[in-house]
Amino acid sequence: MALSRNAQVLRYLLEVAPGLGRIKLAKFAYLADCEAHRYLGRPISEFRYAYAPHGPFDARRFYVAKDELLEAGFATEVAVESGPYVEYEVLPTKKPVEYGFDQAETEILRYVAETYLNHSARSLCDDVVYQTPPMKGAKVGDKLQMDRMRNEKDKDDNLGFSL
Repeated sequence: MALSRNAQVLRYLLEVAPGLGRIKLAKFAYLADCEAHRYLGRPISEFRYAYAPHGPFDARRFYVAKDELLEAGFATEVAVESGPYVEYEVLPTKKPVEYGFDQAETEILRYVAETYLNHSARSLCDDVVYQTPPMKGAKVGDKLQMDRMRNEKDKDDNLGFSL
């Protein structure tokens, strides 16, 4: 079974960082697309981000991709109680996936997952996601201007690998 591009992005992120909660998984996809815009001039996914109440998100496409992974047996989801809240961790299964990424896309996805794995969802949002150029100056409800990342290419070329 061929997975959609968005489902492939989520699954690859889960392979590198298994057990991500939904919030971090969505933010990892956003950050990967930011870096892809920055270095490749285009996104990796087909998500269309808007400034939602809790940061950049494409709710409809995210949940369609996540559900695609669950229904096809490429991931499972586990409810975890966290104080008065229930969080959901998404885990990859052992079912093999054929990815359609080129080497640069794969490196960007891996870099994002490894770099931000140990951040809490709050610090990831506050210290990283909300500091990205598409989020700066945007208001809740705005479509994010991802092409603003292109202006960042020369500011910090320290990805830890060469594209």
